[in-house]
Amino acid sequence: MTRQSKPAARHRITRVENERFAASSSVHGAGESPSGQGPVLILQASGLVIVIDEASIDWIDGAGNYFRLHAGRERHRVRGTLKDLEGVLSSRFVRSHRSTIINVAAVQEFVRTPFGDLVAVLRTGDRLTVGRTYRRNVEAAFAARL
Repeated sequence: MTRQSKPAARHRITRVENERFAASSSVHGAGESPSGQGPVLILQASGLVIVIDEASIDWIDGAGNYFRLHAGRERHRVRGTLKDLEGVLSSRFVRSHRSTIINVAAVQEFVRTPFGDLVAVLRTGDRLTVGRTYRRNVEAAFAARL
């Protein structure tokens, strides 16, 4: 009897284009995002399947083998790493810290602290520090947006 060295990977988050998902689940209508356009994320968390409009996600923070999506007042904790999640998300998201990914559209302004650090202020009022390692990536994402 041989034993596998690693268990099979289970994806707990999937990104689906809205039209394709809506066509496959048109009976239930669960795949349509509130805006009616754009991709949706399908999360498997705590035995539930949750469908979230990708545009509604403000930011994502990670802690160990879990990450938490912040979408308005909703919070969803899912098992997985931010590195795995980066491969699933679209280019509207940018890594701003070793434990944070932000939605470019959710950023209202940037503020510099007296120590030279950069802080992103989101539309929800959340203030997220941009790490020095990721500052160039964040600036490049916003330069492409302008």
